[in-house]
Amino acid sequence: MRDEPVRERNHGQVPGGKKTLLEQVLVLFMVLVAAGCSGGQATDQCSLADSDIVLPADRHPHQVTNEWWYYTGHLWDAQQNRYGYEVSFFQSFVGEQVGYVAHFALSDPRQGRHLYGQRIILPDAGAGELDLDVNGWRLWSEGDSYRVDIAAGDIGARLTITGQKPPVLHNGNGVIDMGSGDWSYYYSETRQQVSGNLVLDGNDVAAQGYGWHDHQWGDFDAFGSDGWDWFSLQFDDNTELMMFILHTKDAGAQLTGCTFVDEQGCAHDLEQFELQSLRTWHSPHTGGDYPLDWTLSVPGAELDVEITVTFDDQEMDTRATTLNTYWEGEVTASGTRAGKPVAGLGYVELAGYGPWGP
Repeated sequence: MRDEPVRERNHGQVPGGKKTLLEQVLVLFMVLVAAGCSGGQATDQCSLADSDIVLPADRHPHQVTNEWWYYTGHLWDAQQNRYGYEVSFFQSFVGEQVGYVAHFALSDPRQGRHLYGQRIILPDAGAGELDLDVNGWRLWSEGDSYRVDIAAGDIGARLTITGQKPPVLHNGNGVIDMGSGDWSYYYSETRQQVSGNLVLDGNDVAAQGYGWHDHQWGDFDAFGSDGWDWFSLQFDDNTELMMFILHTKDAGAQLTGCTFVDEQGCAHDLEQFELQSLRTWHSPHTGGDYPLDWTLSVPGAELDVEITVTFDDQEMDTRATTLNTYWEGEVTASGTRAGKPVAGLGYVELAGYGPWGP
């Protein structure tokens, strides 16, 4: 087992660099998917009845090649300072050997600090229930809630996470393409209530807010694509949006899921959107060039917003545990929906722009 050191970054803004080929492809990205969009042909998904996914049973581990439980969100302390968090637990099987990895990060936009840590273990057997312990970092299911207990040097989190909307499936039936002909089950809990304590600079900070949970599993190669762009946005009108854009091996881009969740918690699979990145940030740590700050138009949701990162350096160098680097950071969103002002917070993951895979 290994406990990697916590990394802290506190840097100013770095000028944007040359646009990558994939970023140019995404400058105007219009994709059609099988399901209809809202506006006449939408099918509201308010239950999981037509899917192989069965909840709550499928929140627990499966004996498959890759599986992960992802939690991101935004918490406020008593002084109304906001913090972003990422908690990720991974399970992988290679033959009979199972491995577990955990990533944890805190974003402090007020001070422009991104702090993170990572751990890995190779136990004799896989977990039967969602009660994972990766060298002292724990994630478990407790009734209708998830519990997180992480201590990583001077940072940490002890959180209770409870869903406020029912889970939603992506791509209609909860199955998405992960590249190279591989598929993954995928559902999200797009709005959760979160409360507990953060540890920052060694001090306990009581905090509460809201979050997002992704769960994916299947017999797929995590490096079967050249990475992906993932967006989760939570708006102040009680709606949410998820987009998952796969980087294909031929330097193209493929939409594997775009889901809008309305005020009642019903999911709508959208036909098209336009996404344009406005600039690039060059990582001084890994050499990766990441597209940042976007304009987004989603006609099926009557949504037009600008997405802005809270600060540039929110990159994760996790080559010691998952053999890759990725940018996972807090963003803000503002614009209009159905002609009315809307604002929100979210998280964006950008994978494949820096070192990627073995």
